[in-house]
Amino acid sequence: MPSAAAQSVLFFRTYREATLPLYAALVDELCASPHLPLQLATVLEDIGQEFIKLAETVNAALNRLGALDHEVDADLTIEARVNAVMARFARIGSSMLSIADGQAAPALTDESFRQALRIALVMIHDLPIAGRR
Repeated sequence: MPSAAAQSVLFFRTYREATLPLYAALVDELCASPHLPLQLATVLEDIGQEFIKLAETVNAALNRLGALDHEVDADLTIEARVNAVMARFARIGSSMLSIADGQAAPALTDESFRQALRIALVMIHDLPIAGRR
């Protein structure tokens, strides 16, 4: 079972994968609406700034632990590994039954399937924890 720290990171990764597309769809809908709230951009920017502050706090703690002294190979990050698996699925063109009409179709053309697969792949990775080697 993953540690509480690893579970927290998995929560945030899954949260990002699940909610950002929802936020994007909501913003697209609001931008097309004649009732676009005047302060929407400011509110979204304020939320983003708060997340940046949280990230800076985490980076400062990692720096104190010496965890930022090593360069991370970009190809070994969880995101890169998930993207590689997704690309492999797309290249293979594997077919499966489409949820919508029961016909065989490339699996990764269904956006909901792609999103679910990405979330599942993010959740199954072991996460490195600072201070553990």
